[in-house]
Amino acid sequence: MVELVKRTVRPARPDMTPLLDVVFILLIFFVVSAVFTAKGMDVDLPPAETSRPVTGQSLEITLAADGTLTCNDEHITLHDLGFILRDAMQAPPAQRPAQVLFKASPQANVGAFIATMDVARGCGVDNMVIATGSTKDAAS
Repeated sequence: MVELVKRTVRPARPDMTPLLDVVFILLIFFVVSAVFTAKGMDVDLPPAETSRPVTGQSLEITLAADGTLTCNDEHITLHDLGFILRDAMQAPPAQRPAQVLFKASPQANVGAFIATMDVARGCGVDNMVIATGSTKDAAS
């Protein structure tokens, strides 16, 4: 006589290895593509005789000729700038930018530039750098 053995059914488990492989590949893809897409806004900077290169991590604020503000390539308002700078200055020292780099178009309104600098000072920014073009760029 044939004995019938009752088998217990094990629940099916999906194999997570392919899913994890895909997630890590996507993560690598987005990290690498983010590095290549980091490009600043093109602004004609006024020349200066005493200009020198800026080193270290900086928070870049750009004032265009039409008065629009960008912070690290994101369009912002003057009100938004206060929050961004306040958050940056309250970050831990290792994550805090070494300086705040201001780029203003030569055709930008001086009043808008002063207002931008005033917001930065009000947020506790003490290392502000005003970007200029080199005189070699102006000669050519």
